[in-house]
Amino acid sequence: MSVGLKTRRSRDQRSVSSSVEIVSHEALDSKAVSLAVRYWKNLRGSRRFPTRDEVTPRNMASFLRNIVLIRVVDGGKDYEYRIAGDACVQAFGSNFQGMRLTEIEALDPHYGRATRAAYEHVRAMGEPFALRGWVAPSIPSAFSYHETAFLPLGDGDTVDHLLVASSFTPRAIDPDEPHAAADVLPESWKTFNQL
Repeated sequence: MSVGLKTRRSRDQRSVSSSVEIVSHEALDSKAVSLAVRYWKNLRGSRRFPTRDEVTPRNMASFLRNIVLIRVVDGGKDYEYRIAGDACVQAFGSNFQGMRLTEIEALDPHYGRATRAAYEHVRAMGEPFALRGWVAPSIPSAFSYHETAFLPLGDGDTVDHLLVASSFTPRAIDPDEPHAAADVLPESWKTFNQL
């Protein structure tokens, strides 16, 4: 691992503008996302992908807060958020469990289009997909860097769910502001750098 998540902050030179890159899941640094990929691979065995019924919260305890489970609706016409881990909820500032992607697209069309493209790619190809990226300081976001793996679930050759695992590096706190980072970050975010 060349650079750990704990060294990535919004003041890094790479984060002046937003960027995203497609990477192999082996190239990801995040322990939580790597554990999710390993779990998915173990369930899959020699098949293309595991089924939704094989995925259990108990077996995902070490990375459960970093996952989102998404149900494919009508062959990809929509996607429904069935489970949203608290790390994802905190990163986006909203609990989107129970929502559909079409609702998110209505609220933020740019983000919705990019998200749909990733989901559709995984659904259509039936293959895992990973990316990482920086969020520009000018964009209102609670995080400055993320790594995400999109993992297909289904039966035979049909993907009917997506297991998405993400890690987020909280945006650095401005040291010139009168409050300390511990006063600003949610309690559960204080251990993110150790994941």
